[in-house]
Amino acid sequence: MAVKKTLRDVQKEDTHNRLLDAAGRIFDREGYEAATVDQIAAEAGASRPTFYAHFRDKDQVLEELMAVYTARGREFMAKFPGPTPTKEEVVAWLLDVGNFLRQESAFLSLLSQIVGHRSKSSPNYGRNVGYAWLSALAERSRAFAIAMDDNCQDPYPRARAELLVIEIVWACASAVTNPDDKVGLVRVEVVADALCGFMRDYLPA
Repeated sequence: MAVKKTLRDVQKEDTHNRLLDAAGRIFDREGYEAATVDQIAAEAGASRPTFYAHFRDKDQVLEELMAVYTARGREFMAKFPGPTPTKEEVVAWLLDVGNFLRQESAFLSLLSQIVGHRSKSSPNYGRNVGYAWLSALAERSRAFAIAMDDNCQDPYPRARAELLVIEIVWACASAVTNPDDKVGLVRVEVVADALCGFMRDYLPA
């Protein structure tokens, strides 16, 4: 039986989410390293003690934000029109992914800031995002499922799949950011061709 939330629980959850959203905006605007707890609290209309009632430090905020962004992106990867889509269906899906990336521009900004610029003891957020998104694609496509199979002795499918995800993000983000850029739209077509080719190469015999 589900436990009914009290008004206090709802208010606490709302404050927590406001702090997370505020942190995303501050990290995007100021940069993760330069951002301060006081800035995040002020952006959320909260106090410094309120921030620490919800988060241990700025690193915990980053961890939760990345988990939220990763889950949102995974939902779009799970909409991949598998297992044997047409190129037109793949292009339409890629443009949807691009719209998601445009809406979540703060995520791309944050990811670019922390990938390659964090200490060795910090979580590898780039790898974690890639793994989550690849796992979602593996549920929709045999080729990606083969690539994500830990028992697969051939590293080539995995390497190919990982590079495809990078190409998806880059091509889709550029296409929706500059819709009048003809080259950007062709990038989407090229990635669609690469995805279709990848899936054809791993069709059952």
